[in-house]
Amino acid sequence: MNEIFSYPYEAAEIMRCRRKLKRELLEDGTARIKKKIAFLGGTTVDAIAEITELFLLNYGIEPEFYISEYAQWYNDAVYPPEELLSFKPDIVYICTSYRNITAFPKPADPASEVNALLDAEFSRFRQAWESVKEKLACPIIQNNFELPPFRLLGNSDFSDIHGRVNFINRLNAKFAEYAAENEGVYISDINYVSACYGLDEWYDETQWFMYKYALPMQAVPAYAANFAAIVKAIFGKNKKVIALDLDNTLWGGIVGDDGAENLQIGNDLPGGQVYTAFQEYLKMHKDIGVLLTVCSKNDLGNAMAGLEHPDGTLRADDFTVIKANWDNKDENLINTANELSLLPESFVFADDNPAERQIVSDRIPGIAVPAMDGAENYIRIMDRNRYFE
Repeated sequence: MNEIFSYPYEAAEIMRCRRKLKRELLEDGTARIKKKIAFLGGTTVDAIAEITELFLLNYGIEPEFYISEYAQWYNDAVYPPEELLSFKPDIVYICTSYRNITAFPKPADPASEVNALLDAEFSRFRQAWESVKEKLACPIIQNNFELPPFRLLGNSDFSDIHGRVNFINRLNAKFAEYAAENEGVYISDINYVSACYGLDEWYDETQWFMYKYALPMQAVPAYAANFAAIVKAIFGKNKKVIALDLDNTLWGGIVGDDGAENLQIGNDLPGGQVYTAFQEYLKMHKDIGVLLTVCSKNDLGNAMAGLEHPDGTLRADDFTVIKANWDNKDENLINTANELSLLPESFVFADDNPAERQIVSDRIPGIAVPAMDGAENYIRIMDRNRYFE
């Protein structure tokens, strides 16, 4: 996998070099599945589709796009033109935003009118989804809504029924409920992505008024990555295993030098809290079915002592396979994959040592090797890369 498509994204380089990156991806010899994706946009979506293509190629998916005319998402969904029908998409993406909400409550509206307005807005989207299911018979990915660029009522915009923040939160909740109850409907959580990016930067009024882009160009890679993660999950391209180094990855310190009793782990030590948080995060992944393995240059006895640290969250029996020896890590990873009857490309390799990461990345095509730089960043790096969407 090309590291430029790993979080944190080098957005400027991705945007500047997108044609070169596409050419390199198509020429790298990867066997890819071909899928058709219809972008039904509420705003200008050309750049989003272009960058989405790069992320999907990196995931092993070669997309072909249908792109609706500007702001024709509703018409194309409810009354699909012959071009869209003959395209026969594998996925329909309804790429809308805050800008596509048709009406918001007015301060003097009675509660009954506000609720009717909310129901009408939701019904418009539900009509589009049900038409796509009937006429195109494919999965639907729908954006939810980012928070507004202003709060007319200040903090009360959240709690007052007339507030735009309140209205958007209620509308997003209706989207979530529908997706939970209807198979084949997925929500791309733009609300979360925009919050991570920062609303002050997300709302670039120049981009909107001049080009009808609902977000700045520098935010497109994060936006596209979020959507592409859902697509790769639908088509079975998720990772399945996290292979973990031990020293300075699962705990602070080197167990063979410092002794298990002196490792930095546990909430009583300021330096240990960050490793405890990471172990708890990994434990949650085990709870949703992700396999955990160990890939560490260590004596097995020292490794086991570290895993039995009284303040640790993870124990030896949380790991499906433990490789703690002095063999090359790429060899251990391949052997682990063979034992699990999985391809090495289904692994995420988490190691604080950049030299080890580079060796593994060079020797095992397709494996994910996030830049685990700084223990305080481990959770964010793993999470934003969406390996287990």
